[in-house]
Amino acid sequence: MTNTNHDADTNPSQMVTLERRGNGVALLTLNRPPLNLFTLEMTRVFDKRLHEIKEDSSIRSVVLTGAGERAFGAGSDIKEFPDYFEAGTVIETKLRYENDVYNRLEDLPQATVAAMRGAALGGGLELALCCDFRVGSEDMKLGLPEVKLGVYPGAGGLIRLPRLIGESRAKEVMFLGNLISAEQALSWGILNRVTPKEEVLGTAIGFAAELAKRPAKAIQIMKRGIRELGNKPRDEAVEASLVLSEEVFATEDAKEGVDAFFGKREAEYKHR
Repeated sequence: MTNTNHDADTNPSQMVTLERRGNGVALLTLNRPPLNLFTLEMTRVFDKRLHEIKEDSSIRSVVLTGAGERAFGAGSDIKEFPDYFEAGTVIETKLRYENDVYNRLEDLPQATVAAMRGAALGGGLELALCCDFRVGSEDMKLGLPEVKLGVYPGAGGLIRLPRLIGESRAKEVMFLGNLISAEQALSWGILNRVTPKEEVLGTAIGFAAELAKRPAKAIQIMKRGIRELGNKPRDEAVEASLVLSEEVFATEDAKEGVDAFFGKREAEYKHR
């Protein structure tokens, strides 16, 4: 698996690009085609972009995509693995940091949409699972084939996939390591939308633009609540949700939403 994007290799800052497209939408692109394989350096650049997004209040939704047609992301660049194994640093050098970065993607306050063409394999699929929504091409293939290398999905797939689609289906994906179609991924709830490949990015950007119109604080609080309250006992979760409700009802946007409803007009949210 070789990388043909010489510009990105000679200029690491271009391995992941961030484009602010207006209307609150940002486009975050994995830029090592044809397979967009992650190296440690690319993970560092991706981490930097996430910090930029988190600190930019003008960004209210993010589309994550991969350059080229062959793959959204095909996982890690295995050319780095022999060095990790020889040094005995797979966990400390690669996986711990990788998990921290993927968690930061999941924890972004903005709504996130993965736009996937081609293959989403291994770490590429694990990355997409960190997003709130996923749009895929009709011809794409998805999978977590790590078991065929004698390991397992170590960048969060072991946790996120069962939470998304249930244990039984997640075990089938991970234990067998076989690829699944976009149609199957849609029916199992891995994908939210499936389109022709030439429409994937436009569909995802349109989705993100609609999300960006919603009050940013409400989106942020819902993301936090879903993430933090899902595994709590019911009564404890309800009590915690009331605290979150108090926080969102105190916003200017909550007042604007109610005023717009009674005024029979479209709300003009200020996202604060």
